[in-house]
Amino acid sequence: MNARTLLHTLRLSVALACLCALHDAQADQTMLLPEGTVSLIRATTAFNVDMPIALQPGDLLATDVHGGAQIEDGDGTIIALGADTRVAIDAAPHGNALALLSGWIKIARPHAGAFDPLSIDTPALHASLRDGSAVLHASRDMTSLFIEAGSMTLALPDHADAHQQLDGEHYAERETGKPLVVGTRPATSFIAAMPLPFRDPLALSATPAKAKPAAPAQGRPATYADIADWLSAPLPIRRGFVARFRPLAQGEPFRAQVRQNLRNLPEWRRVLCPPPAMPRRRAVSPAQNQSTEVES
Repeated sequence: MNARTLLHTLRLSVALACLCALHDAQADQTMLLPEGTVSLIRATTAFNVDMPIALQPGDLLATDVHGGAQIEDGDGTIIALGADTRVAIDAAPHGNALALLSGWIKIARPHAGAFDPLSIDTPALHASLRDGSAVLHASRDMTSLFIEAGSMTLALPDHADAHQQLDGEHYAERETGKPLVVGTRPATSFIAAMPLPFRDPLALSATPAKAKPAAPAQGRPATYADIADWLSAPLPIRRGFVARFRPLAQGEPFRAQVRQNLRNLPEWRRVLCPPPAMPRRRAVSPAQNQSTEVES
């Protein structure tokens, strides 16, 4: 093999390696596919999204009252969002996680294999789905779900050490502060309110493989109204909000609005009313100590 052929082979190998790396990176992306306009809070900026976009941990999503969306992960997981639904893309120690503040979602996961379970936090219930499909609805005071297939592990936020595993064709609901209720048939009210598309199996979107995820259009600083319900939500993800949204509290009217709601946001008190700085002790040099001893 001459030098020119060797150089060509090396270039081809590098190009193939880069192509494979790009493919793997795209496969690992979690994509949002809006049906209508979806509100996105990323870091401290608010966006209106109406095109496919790659999601990031910490993103807060809200569908409008006439829209919806689908989230697709590189492992084949599909999460459908109903209208008027708010979810957060959380970062779990092992695997993926969602926080469902309110609204409807349907989840479908292929046979798990080596994949870690998908964790779902709601105000009244914590769920973990390894594979199968399930429909969940959450409000601030109640969570209800129906497991169509597979199995799901449930835990109560105030009794995190107590777990209950349910297999397919089981229904569970829990009102905040009350015991978990389990049955084999969904409640009539649950079926009546469930979005009609959720009665059918979920399928991956037909988005062309060459379509590139759009970057968010120019956004604006998030307002207190944008995140008020998240700031006071009884969800584990809330613990990181003070550090994340602290820069917004440097200006008005966000600072005044937080102050008005301190009863529900006690963790913000140190931001608005920081403790006084400790006085600095004046250093005394050895020469000064020696001088004092001589004078005495």
